Amino acid sequence: MSVILVTGASTGIGQETALHMARKGHTVYGACRNPAGATELKEKIDAENLPVSIIKLDLVDPATIKTAVTEIMEKHGRIDALVNNAGIGGGRAVEETPLEEVREIFETNYFGNVSVLREVTPIMRKQNSGRIVTVGSLAGQVVMGCHAHYSASKWAMEGLSEALAMEMAEFNVKVSIIEPGVVLTPIWAKGSLPEGETPYRKTLDRLARFFMFGHTRPAMPDDVASAIAHAIESDKPHFRYPVGPDAVETVAAKNKVSNDEWMEINCLQGEEFNEKMAKLVGVDYYRGELNFPNAE
Repeated sequence: MSVILVTGASTGIGQETALHMARKGHTVYGACRNPAGATELKEKIDAENLPVSIIKLDLVDPATIKTAVTEIMEKHGRIDALVNNAGIGGGRAVEETPLEEVREIFETNYFGNVSVLREVTPIMRKQNSGRIVTVGSLAGQVVMGCHAHYSASKWAMEGLSEALAMEMAEFNVKVSIIEPGVVLTPIWAKGSLPEGETPYRKTLDRLARFFMFGHTRPAMPDDVASAIAHAIESDKPHFRYPVGPDAVETVAAKNKVSNDEWMEINCLQGEEFNEKMAKLVGVDYYRGELNFPNAE
C-alpha cells in the first residue's frame, strides 16, 4: 500500500479522494490550510476508522509545506503519491479583474502547487518511484470568456505537468492531470458571477448558462476520486483524465475542428453561437434559463 499526500482535503474533491484512497487501504495524509476547521473530514475518518491523518499545509505558506512533507518522511521514509488538489476559483472580464485577484489565483493554483512539487519531487526522484496527480480542470483545455485568469492558471498547470512528466520519466515517476467539468462540491457556495453594471454581461451570461446546464448532470466528487485512484494505482495511467459529461463532450467537440474554426464559433454572438455550438457538441448547453447555481 502507498503513502499518499492529498492537498485541499477538507472538503469536496480532496476530501473524497483522501477517504476513497484510505478505504482502499492506503495511508493518506489529508492536507488542510486549517486542520481545526476540517470537522467534516475528521468525523468521516472517525466514523469509518480510516487511515487518514489530517495535516496542516497552506499552499501560499512554503514553511507549512516543508513541515508537512518533513513530518511524513520522518514517519514513513517515503511519499508514493502526491495529489495536488487545492485551488481557488475566479471569473470576470480581464479588464475588470483587479491585479491582486489575479495574483491570488496564481499564487494558489500555480505557485502553491509548484512549492509542493519542489518538496516532493526530490523524494520521488531519490526513491525512483512515485505518482504525481494534479487536479486541473476542463478550463485547462477549453476556455470561456470572463474566466480568463482561472483558465490561465489551469493552462499553466497543464504545461507544467507535461514538462514534469518528461523530467520525471527516467526516475520511474508518472504524472497525470485530472480535468473535471462541473463537479457538485461546496466550491459553488463560495462565490457567484459578478453582479452590477458591466459591458461584459452577455459573456458572463453565457458562462453562467454553461455552468447551469452542467449542474443538471454534474460529475460527483467520487467520480473524480476514482479517476485519481486509477492514476495512482494503474500500471499504465493516462496522462489526461477528463471527468464528467461536459468535460468529455466539450473537449471532443474542440478536437473536431481546427483552432481557427473553434475560435470563430466561440466569438459568434447570440442565437448564431447557440446553434453552431449545439450542432458541434451534440448537446445544447446555452439555451437554458439563466440562474447561476450557488448550491452546496
